[in-house]
Amino acid sequence: MKPILKEGKNCWRIMPAGRAAFLVDGAAFFDSFFAAAVRAERSILIAGWDIDTRIRLFPEEERAGFPAVLSEFLLALVRRNKRLHIHILGWDFAVIYIFSRELFPVFRLPWRRHRRIHFHLDGKHPLVGSQHQKIIVIDDAVAFVGGMDLTRGRWDTSDHQVCDPRRVDPNGRLYGPFHDVQMIVDGKAARALGDLFRSRWNRANGRALRSPGPVGGDPWPPELSPSIRDIPVAVVRTDPAYNGRPAVREVEALYLESFASANRFVYME
Repeated sequence: MKPILKEGKNCWRIMPAGRAAFLVDGAAFFDSFFAAAVRAERSILIAGWDIDTRIRLFPEEERAGFPAVLSEFLLALVRRNKRLHIHILGWDFAVIYIFSRELFPVFRLPWRRHRRIHFHLDGKHPLVGSQHQKIIVIDDAVAFVGGMDLTRGRWDTSDHQVCDPRRVDPNGRLYGPFHDVQMIVDGKAARALGDLFRSRWNRANGRALRSPGPVGGDPWPPELSPSIRDIPVAVVRTDPAYNGRPAVREVEALYLESFASANRFVYME
């Protein structure tokens, strides 16, 4: 199969990553997010289709002195590090989801308890559309992107047991097995995802957000072995036309060109 990626046609940017790994299922993703977040020096950027501050990142009550509940974990991070800012961009969701989401998150903890946690609901999209990007960027040095956001019903191990008492939502109800995949990258690929978040933040609320600049540490989770090293990573977007902004259909274009260039097999999950 010949290379098909081309900036401006079926991807936004192609940037190098020294390390990349695939995080299969929510437990692996949440563990890696926790390990990277505790190493953040200046910036944590979170964009999601949904976010629920009441979820637990891990089953135990605390880990390395940090609480399991997301809201308390984020508060602990900014209280420990006076240089750290956390920006969270959620979807200003449609009313049909009102019974499956955390109600009135803009008025809840921890957003109103600390001036370095910044939260905004993004409704800048066409009618009946949604904001579906799931991105976390730490210090522009490490980034997560994939199918999972920090919300209820996502945590599960790869065992996918039919009944697992650790799979409990914030209301104390058990939920069923859940499967998805997240990717983690570093280097310039992570920085590109930081640029994507900052562009959306500015578009959502009219405020510019600066890059954190160079940091001294490495937020890559120390227990996580890279799946691939020294590779180019393409950032591929879907963005509908809105308010004079043209549509971006890179994902569609890449799918079509991938199918057209296949020689023998196409695998889908």
